[in-house]
Amino acid sequence: MEGVVVVRVGGEIGIKSKPVRRDYEQRLLKCLRERLSEKRVSYSEIWRIAGRIYIKTEEPVIASRLASKVFGVSSASPGHMATSRLDDIAEAAVMIAKKFASGSFAVRCRRIGSHPYTSQEAAARVGEAILMVRPDLRVDLDFPNNELFIEIRDGSAVLYTGAVRGPDGFPLGTQDAVLGIIDETFESVAASWCLMKRGSPVMAAVFGLDGIVSEQTEKNLAVLAEWSTGAPLRAVAFPCEAPTPLMQFTLASHYCRTKGLAAVASGMPVPSLGSLSELCRKIEHSAVLFPLAALENQVIEDWAGLMGIDIKSKSRYPENIDFVGEPEPSAVDAILKKAFEASVREDGSILPL
Repeated sequence: MEGVVVVRVGGEIGIKSKPVRRDYEQRLLKCLRERLSEKRVSYSEIWRIAGRIYIKTEEPVIASRLASKVFGVSSASPGHMATSRLDDIAEAAVMIAKKFASGSFAVRCRRIGSHPYTSQEAAARVGEAILMVRPDLRVDLDFPNNELFIEIRDGSAVLYTGAVRGPDGFPLGTQDAVLGIIDETFESVAASWCLMKRGSPVMAAVFGLDGIVSEQTEKNLAVLAEWSTGAPLRAVAFPCEAPTPLMQFTLASHYCRTKGLAAVASGMPVPSLGSLSELCRKIEHSAVLFPLAALENQVIEDWAGLMGIDIKSKSRYPENIDFVGEPEPSAVDAILKKAFEASVREDGSILPL
């Protein structure tokens, strides 16, 4: 049996017009190729068909985990490929069923194309073959301990037993780039990740004396770097120690205007619409986005799990942040003159360009 990964394209991509959907799926294909190449996972073939992308590889488990870290992927399943002949499908199913846990099982079959059998007949044939080698099992279509999924399309069949959840959303590069303020807090990395999920590449704005960021900030950058397939993460370092929130926004806004980035993104809490209006009035130079503001805590915690972040171990913003005072223009200019762009390594450390 050949190893294969079934990659399901994000649901939001599927509701786009045909030209846009085709473009997004092509971008997703490119991102998946890059992801596998970056991690040195070889594959013999990769192709897309109607909301699915298939990857032939000898390392389907590893490849599916890597694919699940690409924006635009709904889920990925490591599996095996066989021909559409019932005997071949049953043989492959038996090999997989030998590793089933004790208890019950169910076979879920879907079929596209013309075949000399129905989906129900295929499922029944496979179930019989499994019971021949695993008489300790029983069939339970409602609450099985094990599930075997079979997708038959024309002359081939793919068999798998589960899926690794992906982030959904859109592939990086399908929307305008933004500048994300990244510090030691969980919310800062979550806000930028949220916009990356919408297809926007993020350039990280970091702050530290002499451009040296803290260890926790590096860890947050490492999280974003892991998710930056298709648009490698870069940063701009502002050499200043413990800048006020308003100073951070002022510096980031100036940089956005200079580089033509769409907006500044932050995970800071917004006390009120009035304070947001006041902030926008003070910085003037670019749009400001607070993508976490309208999200429920359960959604944010769910996304933290996808990112691989333990919220309990992370610093958090205080509930109230004041955007008071106005930085001295001379101080802003001095910092901007010393700011530098950098690439971000996998470990989150930055390397000046």
